[in-house]
Formats: sequence, structure tokens, C-alpha cells
Amino acid sequence: MRVYIVILFSLFVGGASADAFDSINSSLIDGLSTCIKVSNDAQRLVCFDQLAQRNVAPLRSKNVSDEVVAPIEQVKSEETKIIDDFSKEVLKKTEEERGPDSITGTISNLKQLIRGQWVVYFESGQKWQQQDSIKIKLKVGDTVRLKKGSMGTVYLFREGGHRNIRVKRLK
Repeated sequence: MRVYIVILFSLFVGGASADAFDSINSSLIDGLSTCIKVSNDAQRLVCFDQLAQRNVAPLRSKNVSDEVVAPIEQVKSEETKIIDDFSKEVLKKTEEERGPDSITGTISNLKQLIRGQWVVYFESGQKWQQQDSIKIKLKVGDTVRLKKGSMGTVYLFREGGHRNIRVKRLK
């Protein structure tokens, strides 16, 4: 029963709004067809501008209050600012603020997970876990270098070796 009431109400509102906009739509369509037939570009633009002033301005003043328009414009400007500021802090940082591109450390403890990935503990107290499946030989006491890569990745290089693994800091 409720579904029928909602459907009937929707049909009533749709029919009433269609009648209200019918006269506006017919004058707008007549004006558009007249402006399209103008061959000179400047005159055609003037025709469209006049048509817009006649038809769009009355719609705005009748249907939309200025109280609603101002908050919408403010929300759009806030959204634009948020989109513009997205990840901008990376661009603003100087070389000193970003920190070093690489550090070295000595391995104090190692643990190998079931799938062969390393968990590396450094003497400084940091804990790093391997993120890829590349094989590399590590042992306690090795000196390694951690180097920043693109997109926030960090690579671990064993000093004197040519292989690297991608790691993620846990502690």
C-alpha cells in the first residue's frame, strides 16, 4: 500500500512540475532555434546571451533563494582548496625537512618468516620487515643501508652486495 502512495505522489509532483515548466521550455526552444540559424559568430553570441538573460535569470530568482546559493559556492571553494592542497606538503618541504635519503645500521637480530621474508632488528631499536619475496643473505652483525625509493618505499642493501629488498618499518 505504501508503495502505491509513493508512486502516485511521485506522478502527481512530476505532472505538476512539467506543466509549470512547459511554457518556459517552449520559449527557450524557440529562442535556441532562432539563434542557431544566425550565420555571423558575433551576432549568434549576442543572440544566445540575450536568450540566457531572458530565460535563465527569471528561473534563478523564482526557484533558488540566495541563501542556498552562497553556502553551495562556499562548499565548492572549500572542496577546491582541499583538492589543491592534497599532498602538497611534500612539495613544500626543503631538503633539511625531508631528512636524509639513506641511513646505515648494524643488524642486531634476524628472524625469518614462514615464506622466507626477513624481519630485521637494528642496534638502534628499529624493526623492519621485508615486503617482497627476493632472496638475500643476511646475518647478525652485517652493516646494511636503508635507502628511500619512490612512492614512499624503502630498500635495504647489504654493504658489499648488489641485491636489495623492499622493507617496511614496524618499530
